[in-house]
Amino acid sequence: MPRSRKDRILPVAPVDRLIRKAGGERVSDKGAERLAQILEEIGELLAKSATELTENAGRKTITDRDIDLAYKQWKRAMYSS
Repeated sequence: MPRSRKDRILPVAPVDRLIRKAGGERVSDKGAERLAQILEEIGELLAKSATELTENAGRKTITDRDIDLAYKQWKRAMYSS
């Protein structure tokens, strides 16, 4: 479910800059807001996966390696379908 504007985690301005860095000349507010929502959803999925990896390893602290592994698994699943 999309988050409301006040519940948003990622600010729109950095997402706008990200789109412009990728080559977008003009970015609508709604376009930047939608990408922010999508990035939050993907981030939440990766965080949940990293949490599971950490728990399976018998640890409580999520490390950069857990995040990297979760991202690699997600990326592999995305591009193998």
